[in-house]
Amino acid sequence: MISGCGAYATLDQGKPQDPLISAVCFGMTVATIIWTFNHISGAHINPSVSWSFMITGRLSLAKMLTYTVMQCAGSIGGCAVVWFMVPDAWRGRLGATVLAEGVTVGQGFVIETIATFILLLGVFASSDQYRTDHGGSMPLAVGLVVFMQSAWAGRPTGCSMNPIRTLGPAVVAGVWDHHWLYWLAPTLGGSLGALFYQYVLAERPSEINCELLNICRDKDTHHKENTMSFANVSVTLNPVSDEKRHSISGGYQALAGPVNRNSYVVGVTS
Repeated sequence: MISGCGAYATLDQGKPQDPLISAVCFGMTVATIIWTFNHISGAHINPSVSWSFMITGRLSLAKMLTYTVMQCAGSIGGCAVVWFMVPDAWRGRLGATVLAEGVTVGQGFVIETIATFILLLGVFASSDQYRTDHGGSMPLAVGLVVFMQSAWAGRPTGCSMNPIRTLGPAVVAGVWDHHWLYWLAPTLGGSLGALFYQYVLAERPSEINCELLNICRDKDTHHKENTMSFANVSVTLNPVSDEKRHSISGGYQALAGPVNRNSYVVGVTS
């Protein structure tokens, strides 16, 4: 909120910004946050994302509620920091997301729903641990999705895609126009995007992946050698020190994503 909404206040002293400039600011801000905090909390800075992770079984209810409360607090706090850092004349509406003149409530609702639907497709695709075709930077990929959606939806609705993106400026600057829309539409669009990816587009784990994940998660077999045989493939897991990471040898890519235990060297021969 400091980086994104702060740009509205400082780039041109509170005057309305070109949506493309806002899109770049928020896209790069999201990428930086994911790059920095993904390994700690998953970098959830959006209640719609947390909700979508919960309904697809990736996040507990308690954690989702905790994340949402802290996201709201961070949004309001960040906007308050910007509000008190800049001169009165620069504050404006602090980048509040509102419907543009001529845009109906129905149109705005559909725009926010579609934009968040695409955002969650990108988030779930980037975090799909069984995908082997991904290269480059996951944080940058998500940041570019934010940029892409903000570029086309920024002018008609502000392209919130995130309830707390709207909450902070609303509380601090007092802009509550159609506030309900910026909670309901992103939640609906995010849910549809997450469910569509999870049950239609997601890569399914192979038989080998499933067995390896089960063994590596089993504390009882933590220091035992395990050998599995599949069709024309033999897999051997040898215990190693906890300081070492998984390594895979042979001609078959056995694990498409990282496993949270570092106790085995995986050898695969075909």
